[in-house]
Amino acid sequence: LSPHWPRRPSEIETVLPAFNTLVAEGLVDRVGVSNYTRDDLDRADDLLDVPLAANQIEMHPLLPQRALRRAVRDRDAAVVAYSPIAQGAVFDESEITAVAEKHGVDEARVSLAWLLSKEGVAAIPRSQSPAHIRSNYEARQIDLDETDVERIDGIDRRHRCEDPAWMTWD
Repeated sequence: LSPHWPRRPSEIETVLPAFNTLVAEGLVDRVGVSNYTRDDLDRADDLLDVPLAANQIEMHPLLPQRALRRAVRDRDAAVVAYSPIAQGAVFDESEITAVAEKHGVDEARVSLAWLLSKEGVAAIPRSQSPAHIRSNYEARQIDLDETDVERIDGIDRRHRCEDPAWMTWD
C-alpha cells in the first residue's frame, strides 16, 4: 500500500498511522510511499512503526533527484523511479543520444540502464507494446561504463513531467 501524492502534512499524519494498524494486523508487510519529499520522509519516520520500504518518485536523467535519492537510501529504502524516459524527453537529449549510439541502442534503453546503475533504484517503465516491454527488459544487459554514467550525470537540463500546482518539491 502506498499513500500517493500527499497534498498536506495532515494527510500524511492521517494515512501513515493507519498503515501501522495494517502491519500490526498482518495485512501489510511493508509500507511504501509516493512523491514524498525529504520533509515528508522525516514525518514518515516519526509516524511509522516499521521502516519505510520505498518512495516512488519521478526520476530519469533529466531529473536525477540526487538529494531525495540520498535521503531514501539513508533510510535503507528503495527508490522506485516512474517516468524513466521523461515521457520521451530523453530522446531529445544529445548526451543520451551519444551514449545510445555508442552502445547501438535507443535512448529509452540508455535511460533505463542509467537508472539501474544507481544504487537502490528500480525503474518502472510503462508500456503496452510487447516489443517495448522486451526492449525495456533488455536495458538490464547494457553495461554503461563510468564515462557513460558521468556523461549522463552531467546533463544540466531539468525536466519534471508530473508537476501538479499544489505539490511542493524539494
